[in-house]
Amino acid sequence: MQRNRHEAIGNFSMSAPPTPTLPIILLSVFVGVGAGVLAFYLCFETFGLGTAWSVGLTSLVVMGAVSGSAASLSRLHDERTVGMNVGFGCGLTLLVAFFAGFCLLMGLFAGTLALTFG
Repeated sequence: MQRNRHEAIGNFSMSAPPTPTLPIILLSVFVGVGAGVLAFYLCFETFGLGTAWSVGLTSLVVMGAVSGSAASLSRLHDERTVGMNVGFGCGLTLLVAFFAGFCLLMGLFAGTLALTFG
């Protein structure tokens, strides 16, 4: 039997597995980075904490902001994607931090070579 076009589209959309949403992931990473900058400034300058405490609290604030914003936006968009968007958002934040650390180390290495042999 030939099914109705609307039935076929409706059944297809309900059976499709949930996928992560790139705009939600990127927006949550931007929120996390902004919250991290603000948290570091407040901890270090305003509250007078040491560098280690400021960085530690900042990393907690970044992960909390990324998770909270990804979960909130995912819940508004599609409830089935909450876990995936939070996971990808936190993973992308960690990758950005690792890349920044790698670039910092390579810059230090290049500067050392330039001072030694330059």
